[in-house]
Amino acid sequence: MPRPSRRPVGCHVFVAGGLRRALHRACDRGAEVLQIFPSNPRGWAVPVPDVAEEAWFRASIEARSMPLFLHAPYLVNIASRDDSVLDRSRASLEFALARGARLGARGVVVHAGSATGDDRASALARATSTILSLLDRVEGCDLVVELTAGSGDLLASTVEQVAEVIDACDRHPRVRACVDTCHLYAAGVDISRPTARRRLRDELRALDPSRVAVVHVNDSRDPPGSRRDRHARVGQGTIGLEPLRAVLRIPELRHAPLVLETPGTAIEQRDDLVLVRELAA
Repeated sequence: MPRPSRRPVGCHVFVAGGLRRALHRACDRGAEVLQIFPSNPRGWAVPVPDVAEEAWFRASIEARSMPLFLHAPYLVNIASRDDSVLDRSRASLEFALARGARLGARGVVVHAGSATGDDRASALARATSTILSLLDRVEGCDLVVELTAGSGDLLASTVEQVAEVIDACDRHPRVRACVDTCHLYAAGVDISRPTARRRLRDELRALDPSRVAVVHVNDSRDPPGSRRDRHARVGQGTIGLEPLRAVLRIPELRHAPLVLETPGTAIEQRDDLVLVRELAA
């Protein structure tokens, strides 16, 4: 495993076969930070925790000084007006936070949700209430709001909108932010343009850069403003290497761990990690 750089670079890995297999996958790719799903990413069911395996996993990543993030399932919508969906979302996210605390994770990454069928203010109030109540019930790990690609009535597709969510939570110290390069681009922030990168820096300063817990590094298969969340391998999408290099090196993001969510084989992901280390250096 490579010696950790000043800013750890890693990737999302699947947990099929258990946490031991997940850590093996991460180390095989040369990851210095990893992200996993706490449960089925496309369903509501949650696994019965294996306490011994969780303890082994936590000890193993701590021995490697390897930061960990969990990504909440995609079905979670903490802003939903549908009581059934909202209840299931709360339960799923509570499980994720509790598992993250047991595993020693820095945070659980979650989308702020969608206001589909309702006004934004009401949806934001539901999301805020859900976040604060969960943080009251579960200690030990942050909740990291990820900006999304901008489709539909999503609450947080820009840095400014993530800041709005954090402000609505009274800037709770455990509410953080996740910046995703593909999502930024898809939401209309054309990071290939210097003017867009300057505006991004202004928005990050207004948010408070220390609120950014992690950066997801992904190229995009679609043009800027597409509102489509389709990741591509680094340098093989429509963003390209130089814009990604410029974003990863802006001062407001230089502290944050970098997590790739790119497609490809283990060898391809290993190559992408090497490339991102060079881009971010």
